[in-house]
Amino acid sequence: MRSPAASLRGGAVGATTVSLSVAAHGWADGGYPSGSAAVLVLIVGLGIGVVSAVPRSGRATVPLLLAGLLLGQFASHVALVVGDPHAVMHGHTILPSPTMAAFHVAASALAAVSVCTAERLYGPITAVVRSVVDPPRRLAVPPRLTIAASNPVSAATFKFTTSISRRGPPTSV
Repeated sequence: MRSPAASLRGGAVGATTVSLSVAAHGWADGGYPSGSAAVLVLIVGLGIGVVSAVPRSGRATVPLLLAGLLLGQFASHVALVVGDPHAVMHGHTILPSPTMAAFHVAASALAAVSVCTAERLYGPITAVVRSVVDPPRRLAVPPRLTIAASNPVSAATFKFTTSISRRGPPTSV
């Protein structure tokens, strides 16, 4: 069964992969991407996002998303290094530095937990939003009940001569 949040999960994983890899690479003095490196990182993010959105039985689990995010981080790092010929000339290796690797692992773990939490909250949050945004439903008005009598009764039909009055003193008969 496909989760209704699967495409959102794929988009979140792809966007997180791109943003975390660019941030980690830049903060660890690897530089920010330009030109072909940026295109390669976007392609990696798109691929990881599509793979993460593949329907599975049940919801996404943290270890599975963590593995996808870590794979995406490593592939993005490779794309950043290979896509920048200037970095290759100045001795950047394909393997990330320990600082960069530690940042990638920590950020990927946090992102995996965040994406799984968001997916679990997707149903309750959208139910609340739908109840607020959808126009109120009209209540069905029941049809008016009409009683058709074959012999209509009116006040003129009754004669009030046989009624017994309870007021006044009793009469002797």
